[in-house]
Amino acid sequence: MKQKAAKKGIGYGGKSLKQMLVERERIYQETGFYYGLEDLPLQTEDPFRLELLHERLLAAALAGRETTRMVSASPQVRETAELAVVLYTPEGDCIVQSTGLLIHIPIIGHVLRWMIGQDYEEEEGINDGDCFTSNDVAIAGMHTADVYDIQPIFWGGELIGWVGTVIMEAEVGALLPGCMPCDATDRFVDGIKFTAEKSAVNDNHLRSFERKIRLDTRMPDVFLLDRKGALAADIAVRQEMKKIVEEFGVDYYMKAIRELIEIERRTQLERVKRRTVPGKFHSPSTIEVYLANSPVPPHHRVDRITLVPWDFHIKPDGSYSIDFDGTGDWGWHIHNCTPSALEGAVSMILTQTISTTGKANHGTMLTVDMNVPYDTFVNPSSAHLAYCNQFAWPLKGGPKLMVQQSHAFFCRGYVEEVRAGNTMLCAGGGCFCGQDHLGNTEYSFLATEAAGAMGGGAFAIRDGVISEAIFQPDADMGNVEIWELMLPMLWLGRRLMPDSCGYGRYRGAYSLISTWLIYQTPMLALTTGPSAQTAKIYPNMGMFGGYAGPNSFEKVLTNTNSKQLIMEGKPLAHGSYDDGVNDLEQNIEGDLLVETRNGQWLCIAEDGDIVQSFYGGTTAGFGDPIKRDPTLAKKDLDNQLLSIKRCRNMHCIEAKYDEKAEEWVIDEKRTAEMREERRKERLAKAIPTQEWWQQRREELLEGKMPHLIKKMYNESLTKGERWPGEFREFWCLPDRFTFEED
Repeated sequence: MKQKAAKKGIGYGGKSLKQMLVERERIYQETGFYYGLEDLPLQTEDPFRLELLHERLLAAALAGRETTRMVSASPQVRETAELAVVLYTPEGDCIVQSTGLLIHIPIIGHVLRWMIGQDYEEEEGINDGDCFTSNDVAIAGMHTADVYDIQPIFWGGELIGWVGTVIMEAEVGALLPGCMPCDATDRFVDGIKFTAEKSAVNDNHLRSFERKIRLDTRMPDVFLLDRKGALAADIAVRQEMKKIVEEFGVDYYMKAIRELIEIERRTQLERVKRRTVPGKFHSPSTIEVYLANSPVPPHHRVDRITLVPWDFHIKPDGSYSIDFDGTGDWGWHIHNCTPSALEGAVSMILTQTISTTGKANHGTMLTVDMNVPYDTFVNPSSAHLAYCNQFAWPLKGGPKLMVQQSHAFFCRGYVEEVRAGNTMLCAGGGCFCGQDHLGNTEYSFLATEAAGAMGGGAFAIRDGVISEAIFQPDADMGNVEIWELMLPMLWLGRRLMPDSCGYGRYRGAYSLISTWLIYQTPMLALTTGPSAQTAKIYPNMGMFGGYAGPNSFEKVLTNTNSKQLIMEGKPLAHGSYDDGVNDLEQNIEGDLLVETRNGQWLCIAEDGDIVQSFYGGTTAGFGDPIKRDPTLAKKDLDNQLLSIKRCRNMHCIEAKYDEKAEEWVIDEKRTAEMREERRKERLAKAIPTQEWWQQRREELLEGKMPHLIKKMYNESLTKGERWPGEFREFWCLPDRFTFEED
């Protein structure tokens, strides 16, 4: 009987994508080199040709990103550039990446490998001109608002790669308007889902795909135009790729992309060995969720604080190992994390701190190993959780890695690489719905101006960078005039908020505060912004004596007299402060509501009301604040960014304002006296470490801590394998010790 011939795959060399993926993994496990490339023949023979190919690929990704920006109708894309474009191997490994939302680079690769594992090649069909759309975090992702549009790249009938575009959407049809509702607690209410489904054929979106978007989102035109922008970028990159492959040859191309990944893997190991010292760095972090008084299902109304230890190991060979042993339980809320999101967080940090040459790819991440215990906050056992704000913890916890790595840089002497970090724990900017200024009654939008308005953490050699976002290296808050086209608001002011830094010898940067006038709408409902809820435990405490920066807040003034003031030509509110008093409270009459992230609706506002958001990202300082150079403090005083009260209290610097010269003058003698007094105060309060440890141990044994903290520790003490033993050993606690909960 004649045996049936095996079906030819669509991958390179006639193999199936699953065969290629299995082979790639097997070879790496056996040899320790990507695709077994112990030697690098292309780099050895002609390194300039290999470099030229890389630059062409990188230029294609960057050009594709700009294509998307020009097509999109959303200021979230066009202005703040909440997107990225990436090229992948047939197996889903990153080759090159554009600038932008770098946290998604490895995650799209996980989606591709999921598709391969689910036999898309056989069951769904993968053809030239197809597009696959995914935002289902149960597969891989950061949160529901981040939508991935992915196209295959064929040459001669064989799939030789993929191009992927990620765009963050401002409205996803969730339970509450916007894209990250705090009251969503399971996947069934956190927005429209695309489970890596085919969305386009022959470079045209399917009508069924478009109909789904029109029915399941509140702002379908914006959502659809973003999809068309992403598809346009994918097509542009795909066409450029075909030119590149035609020029270099497909065999050379396939060999070259594998060498580029292996070269980056080796280079990353060398960077780490040169710039750091081996060792273990430990920084516990927490995530806070307060839902006890929220309108969620009764069994989800739980306040909880979850411990998430970061144990960061730098090994002598230059590889990183990150261990999350001791992490507490997952819960019914929007902040649960996943292994793919953690990988994205690590990628985001590495590409901005140590792999900064523009060549970061899958090879960078091959040097990182992570332990993410199953059935915990970082690896939940349920696929039915809400993930519409999963990114909050990677952006809160991710900078822990930045600080840990900075300690290693400092130990090696690379002080110019050291920075205290920052986090988007509570970046302001609310979600809005109701009626807009154009009369649309199904209006909903998220203001993401904050993406470029937060301050960065301090460096070991200088102050932090203003208008920086850890998740967006080319941060931009966008033009006010463009935001006003989408939001029923007029900007009254954008300015740096005084005293909003993390203090230190070098301070974190100041963050911006925006003030808006609600404009031409009879009803606009406001809710809190998209980040973690009220933070009582600061995530970023600074380095070497530096202080944490402030959290964000929102203020809403309703029933105002703003229209009368406008008619009379009198001052409005612009976000300025005079001795700590905001002009919102000085100039305008109304009912003031101050919101600090508890996940509840603020109010219903209307034409003439005023909203104010402070985009604090808890930027941290570096070093002892009383060691700050007085000339740096004078500069901040002259620029009205530092109040004299804070200058005296934090830096022990005395100064007086010279009305004639219109500048501050430092009193060097009194400054020296104040600093000496502060040192003596500190010494008077100091106690020996052993005495402090003994006091803290007694408090632990007596359970002198809040109920939520006891519950937090008990979860970790019963969940972990290594961490519980280390905790009990450090505090000399009995075996199996747990806290008695109230």
